[in-house]
Amino acid sequence: MTDISTEHNMWHLLADILLILGLSGLIIPALQKLRVSPVIGYLLCGLLIGPFGLGALSHEFPFLKTFVITDNHLIPILAELGVVFLLFMIGLELTFARLWELRKYVLGLGTLQILVTGAVIFFIAQQFGNSLPTSILIGAAFALSSTAVVMQLLSDWHLISRPVGRVCFSVLLMQDLAVVPILVLVGAFALKSSDGNVVYMLLKSLGSAVLVIAAIFACGKLLFKPTLRVLSPSKNVEWLLAIILFLVIGSAMITHHFGLSAALGAFLAGLLLAETEYRHEIEVIIEPLKGMLLGIFFLSVGMATNFAEIMERPFWIFASVVGIFALKTALFYPLARMFGVIRVKAAKSAIMLAQCGEFALIVIGLALAGGLMPAEDAQFFMVVATVSLLFTPFTTRLAFLFDRFSKVRRDDDVEFDELRRDHIIIAGFGRVGLTLANILEDQKIPYIAIEKDGLMVNKYKKEGYPVIRGDARNILLWDKLQAEDAEAAVITIDDFESSHKILCSLREKWGLLPVIIRSRDTHHIETYYEEGANAVVPETLESSLQLVRTLLEQTGIPSDEAENIVDKHRIEALSGVKPCYVGVVKNIKSKA
Repeated sequence: MTDISTEHNMWHLLADILLILGLSGLIIPALQKLRVSPVIGYLLCGLLIGPFGLGALSHEFPFLKTFVITDNHLIPILAELGVVFLLFMIGLELTFARLWELRKYVLGLGTLQILVTGAVIFFIAQQFGNSLPTSILIGAAFALSSTAVVMQLLSDWHLISRPVGRVCFSVLLMQDLAVVPILVLVGAFALKSSDGNVVYMLLKSLGSAVLVIAAIFACGKLLFKPTLRVLSPSKNVEWLLAIILFLVIGSAMITHHFGLSAALGAFLAGLLLAETEYRHEIEVIIEPLKGMLLGIFFLSVGMATNFAEIMERPFWIFASVVGIFALKTALFYPLARMFGVIRVKAAKSAIMLAQCGEFALIVIGLALAGGLMPAEDAQFFMVVATVSLLFTPFTTRLAFLFDRFSKVRRDDDVEFDELRRDHIIIAGFGRVGLTLANILEDQKIPYIAIEKDGLMVNKYKKEGYPVIRGDARNILLWDKLQAEDAEAAVITIDDFESSHKILCSLREKWGLLPVIIRSRDTHHIETYYEEGANAVVPETLESSLQLVRTLLEQTGIPSDEAENIVDKHRIEALSGVKPCYVGVVKNIKSKA
């Protein structure tokens, strides 16, 4: 009997996996050809095949059981793994230095957003007659946004490395850290602990969190990284994959065991591996796996949407969803402005972070299990959270309307009427700056250049180039060129002292502004990165590598193979530099 039951369960498991793979491999690509976002595609498919979609009709029409998932415990596990690998990839693209740069937004803006939003939602929940514990938990849970949905949308639109993406990521990272005290609150209320005990448990859990994070960092620095270099796993892809999975899942298990977010553990693992020379190899290996697992997460969100509940109370559900979006947007915007985020990017970030997060579903489920919330209320709040996730890909499109309708702030001292938001500022208009300007012209990307040599300025202005005379070391000049609205700054000056001073000034005043620097050789790369440069391109090295690539192609080696050989030698040449700029260069190429 047991064997038959086991075989039956295995059959259903394989059927569900086959259905998921079919959706991932056939339907989603078809929707993408119709210009439907992958996120929306997975959500819609989840709605269709879930227990509240066609699954609800499977009893009347048995043939539908082949095409639906009615009850499967594997889906939530795989979905969580998708979020885990997403955070791992985000950590892999960062460094400790870059994370330190964002501390103002992580600790300041992120903390304030959680406290203010949570307090306002708590007050509203109280007005609707919810109990004190329920109101507190709803306020805490609904204050958080969806890391999985927002980061995936930012990735799809190539916004992660841009100011909007960095603001959103900073806030989301703080929200992941806030999971710890929220879970403690749920446990404390379930045990009907006193206020004193709750405070004690919060302090104890936060202390444990600090110790766990410090222990993971210490083990990574002292044990893992040296071991990785000794083993040289890049010579064997299977070894490297095994080590990656061990570190990611192991870190996730450790943080989960101590009450922290599993995704936070994966993020820490990514940060550790970002400091190694295997960073880019790892990105290539993990990307397909992350994409599939994250797709399953979006499927699970769609499957969790209860149509019956929506049809039962459509007005209150949609009113609640609209209210959540409007409230969180209205609260976040002034907070972002307080921390120096410009108006347009503050508005974009506010809209993108306005939904409820997937963590709200976990909190509500725990509250229901602990008897803190009536079943009817719990189902209502779950549906509100799920519907907000479903609407997020559509609402975030509103963020881009600000680019179209926002007025450009002009300055009488600026010489060019064509200056617009999201422009590139080039410091130095010599040989390198001119080449860069010509490429930007071809791609119709707005830019403005600063050059100290008056003769060169007059020459290129006559030829129609948007270049002004000035000293790029003067930070007031960058103010007039609207550096706060710029897409990026590029320093092409062939002088270390001047470039270093410009970089320090920019990083001090505009922490979110991406800065790319030209370096004659590799001697100063480390210094530039330590001061906050996003990418450093060594001119001499690149010239040599391009010569090698041309030579290889002349000998009959295919262009793709020649490019791979050059990339390999580039990584080897910069193996001691962190972070390597190769990934940034490739990312820029992919965006173009």
